Amino acid sequence: MKKNKTGNKPKVVVIAEPVKGNVSNEATELIESKGSESLNPLVSIDLVKAKREGLGLSVNGLRHLLPDALKGAGAFIVIIMALVILLTPPLVQSDFPKVTYSYKGTTYTNATLCRPLAMPNRYYIALPKKIEERYQYFAVDRRREVATLMTNTFSRTILGIPVIKRSDPMGLDLEFRHFDNSEWQVFFLPETILFSNAVLAIRLDVK
Repeated sequence: MKKNKTGNKPKVVVIAEPVKGNVSNEATELIESKGSESLNPLVSIDLVKAKREGLGLSVNGLRHLLPDALKGAGAFIVIIMALVILLTPPLVQSDFPKVTYSYKGTTYTNATLCRPLAMPNRYYIALPKKIEERYQYFAVDRRREVATLMTNTFSRTILGIPVIKRSDPMGLDLEFRHFDNSEWQVFFLPETILFSNAVLAIRLDVK
């Protein structure tokens, strides 16, 4: 190769073939961001494709995780509701056992019976009005064989539903208690629960 007059080797110019197809904006931005470190457009396109594939994998991963997340949230809600019912059971009105009460020789059937959820042996009785300015609300625990006169009404509510607190006292134990110059008698029989004094008698037919 002959040297030119200045004594320097002639410059060799390499003309690259143009890239077929369009180069995406993302590839263009990637090239421009490199500044002086220019990239082959084909390499930049491969990087963009890899980036897009990575995003696709992450989206698919989220789609697979979503059902498990929903199941976990549902299980958490169920556990919270179970704890609420266990600690503060809501009262549900029921027609079993059948409740009747006798006052001044007349038997009535218009008492309201409520049963707390998760407490199958507990009954709450509400008479339509107070009798002798004293008797209206009663609680019965069949397992413990206890009948009580409640001093407080069902004032505690959750979302408008009356509830009780499991740890609250039931009330005044009626057995052998003297009111109105008479003693209360309490009987827990296989088919009947009966508690009475000289003024009032309440009966629950549990069979």
